[in-house]
Amino acid sequence: MNLISKLTLGVVTGGALLIVAVLPAEYGIDPTGLGKKFGLTALAAPTVTIAQFEGDLSFNVGDYDPTAELIDESVQGLIHVEDAPFHNEVIDIQIEDYGEVEYKFVMPADTTFVYSWQVLDAQGDGVYYDFHGHPSSEDAVNFPEDFEMAYARGEGLTQSGSFTAPFAGYHGFYFMNIEEGPITVRLNISGYWDESKEMYRAIKGEIVTNESF
Repeated sequence: MNLISKLTLGVVTGGALLIVAVLPAEYGIDPTGLGKKFGLTALAAPTVTIAQFEGDLSFNVGDYDPTAELIDESVQGLIHVEDAPFHNEVIDIQIEDYGEVEYKFVMPADTTFVYSWQVLDAQGDGVYYDFHGHPSSEDAVNFPEDFEMAYARGEGLTQSGSFTAPFAGYHGFYFMNIEEGPITVRLNISGYWDESKEMYRAIKGEIVTNESF
């Protein structure tokens, strides 16, 4: 075999090895299908490294005891277990022209509700609102005189949020109609409270309702 024939054979052989073996094994390229048949394409699969957790998993509640008659544990601040299901109400608050209404919820400390209110069919600026709370009559002696805690104030057509009572008492919303003509404020609210009611209503500054819990 002359030199040219040897060189030609070497090039052909090398090309064949490149196509059949090297490309499937190194790059996953398999034009002939032989690489998959011989298992060479699997060599080109990317290496997946699974991170290993180094440390001890621990839980801040007691171990499960299958022999216990009752297991009832919770972590304060993460979950508050209640004695009854939560309330879920839609309350339409009618407010006259030049009217004011205060609607409150009696809540133990650390209980929560989520809420969303909106002025229906608004034509202007909606309402002035003041979301605030007072201690209960029995607890008032433990607070400064005429104590009130404000949570949100402003003007608008809607507001949504969540609220956790910082102290036991009555917490809720004061609305003043700043539209022209009567309006309806629809309050969607879900959560925990003992009682709720309209506490105050006035029209053109004249008090119509003024109640306390």
